[in-house]
Amino acid sequence: MAQYDALAQRLTDIEEIIHFYRKHIEFPSFLRALGSVRGKRILDVGCGDGVYARMVAEREAEEVVATDSSAEMVALGRAAEKAEPLGVRYEVHDVSAMPVLGSFDVAVAVNVLHYADGEGALVGMCERIAANLAPGGRLLAYVGNVDTDPDAAREFGFVVDLPEDRREGAPFTVSIAAQPPATVSVHYWPPDSLVRAVESAGFTRVGWEDLRHTGEGTGREADLDRLLKSPPSLLLSAYRA
Repeated sequence: MAQYDALAQRLTDIEEIIHFYRKHIEFPSFLRALGSVRGKRILDVGCGDGVYARMVAEREAEEVVATDSSAEMVALGRAAEKAEPLGVRYEVHDVSAMPVLGSFDVAVAVNVLHYADGEGALVGMCERIAANLAPGGRLLAYVGNVDTDPDAAREFGFVVDLPEDRREGAPFTVSIAAQPPATVSVHYWPPDSLVRAVESAGFTRVGWEDLRHTGEGTGREADLDRLLKSPPSLLLSAYRA
């Protein structure tokens, strides 16, 4: 994906802006929902620079395969693997055309599904993920929250420019407040639409994981509490039938 090839060169600046949110909400909420991965096979779809792939590899996953459509992002992941080998294998694949890479216990998809520009594309993404899961395998996906509080999100570096046309799949932008802003184009998918697409792809037990923060003692507890009422992302959990 061309927009992520460009952002790969700016990850240090981007991470500096959103680090507090990731450290105190995104990462701990994900790990709490994920539970133990010891001995499990993990597929990280849309892995970016591999931060989640490394996170699960460090927790004794048996196998970790990470894919992304951006060759530049995959190059960053491979560089991190070379510097600190954890056994993560990186491959360049667009999720919409991803082949069967294995039979995994868990598929992680962080900020991936909201790139679908139509219902067919969204269901297709979910079907390719399902094809890579063993029966009973789990999908754990952060998805953009179209009901986020823009003012609360901005406090943590996210600028959400929602579309006036609130139809499914309508394009809009999300920016990280770096200089200049780091902007990506995404699409409007309400939670109910996401659930419907995931179920159409053959998943069951679809639900939403609680997000919590670990910001006690930081002086920003009130801001974090406010953000959690309508966070920029939601954490979806589902299981392959």
